[in-house]
Amino acid sequence: MGNNKDFAKNIIMTLGRQVTAILLGLLSSIIIARWLGSTGNGQYNLIILVPTMLFSFLNLGIGTSSVYFVGKNNYNASTVYKTNTIVGLLIGIAALIIGFIYLNYFGADFTEGVPLHLFYLALLFVPLLVLNEFYLVLFQAKNDFASYNTISLLRQISALLFLIIGLMFFKWGLIGAVVSFIFSLVIQYILSMYFFKKRLKLSFKQGSFSVGYFKESLRYGYKAHFSNILSFINYRADIFLIGMFLNPQAVGIYGVAVGIAEKLWVVSQAISTVLFPKVASINDDSEKNRLTSYIARNILVFSLFTGLVFYLAGKFIIVLMYGKEYVESAYVLYFLLPGIIFFSVDRILSNDLAGRGMPELNMYTSLFTVISNIVLNIILIPKYGIAGSAFSTSLTYTLCTMIKIIIFKRVTGTKYKDILFISKADIIGAKNMIKRVGGRG
Repeated sequence: MGNNKDFAKNIIMTLGRQVTAILLGLLSSIIIARWLGSTGNGQYNLIILVPTMLFSFLNLGIGTSSVYFVGKNNYNASTVYKTNTIVGLLIGIAALIIGFIYLNYFGADFTEGVPLHLFYLALLFVPLLVLNEFYLVLFQAKNDFASYNTISLLRQISALLFLIIGLMFFKWGLIGAVVSFIFSLVIQYILSMYFFKKRLKLSFKQGSFSVGYFKESLRYGYKAHFSNILSFINYRADIFLIGMFLNPQAVGIYGVAVGIAEKLWVVSQAISTVLFPKVASINDDSEKNRLTSYIARNILVFSLFTGLVFYLAGKFIIVLMYGKEYVESAYVLYFLLPGIIFFSVDRILSNDLAGRGMPELNMYTSLFTVISNIVLNIILIPKYGIAGSAFSTSLTYTLCTMIKIIIFKRVTGTKYKDILFISKADIIGAKNMIKRVGGRG
């Protein structure tokens, strides 16, 4: 009973942070969009894409492995901390070198119209980005979601504050936006060091580099890593290809629509973050099946309802927040919504399968769908512009979710109706919860 209460508490805590993060992210994106315009906004998205893409391609799945092995108590946090630090520094340096080579010799089409020195500036902080991500997952693995959410939230707050100072007061333009991204990475690193000592009682001197953990993390992690690479490509191939086929202004308009649409994932992201270590720690398969299927079907209903609200109010919200310059983003949003809605279920099922020690199943699904996404984008962007890209992305998100549902059914034996359709018991439980909350009010 206590474990269920902790699980619910962690979800509520993480959801609260996600909602706050959405508001902070919206404020940041509005400031960037309005003060830089659609062209400057697109340039910023392309600059930030380089370090995040390098991390996604080169992290080896170490973060996912950390959550899995610490959650199952296979290795202590001190050992994982020191090993992650050493490996993270090596990966960060390798990413920095690869990034410089790409920008200098192969990135002419991608960087066209964007100040090259700002790409280099963002690239210098890739090692810090890698370490931050490898550290943050340790709080997730230890179910310390208070620290996990505090660090994540304060990083966004610091980024927003620097944006206000750099863009609105000092008029630093594009360089101010890039520096705010860098500043937030530095703040996150400092916070991680503080919470390691205060909450987890960890220090670099305590642990020891573990070759055994490193090897096991690679064996488990490469499956999750390849899946994450494919997921990243699936998430961001559209922006990359729009930047190649069209121009930074199109990237800026499309980026606003994607940013709004992905806010639908706030609940599924919060729950899946908590679900991964939870599933890894549960030994009873039937309990895992009931928990995940319950969450999946209720997330789908919630996403359908929220998606309808986004559809009805999307154009008004975009014009109100970003200005008439971004009105085309509303039409992109309409194409994106179906895939975004259904992909909420995929996020839940993916973390369940990873928690069962089967991340390779996510990898196989992602491989198929990302190829479809890239091919469709290459075909449709030259003909239909950003609307074609939105349709391609939405279709592949939906396809990926359908495949994942089939896989989950075969692995667990759960019926399709239990995954997709809410039951009478779900409705009764929701009514009782509303009555309890109302009674307290």
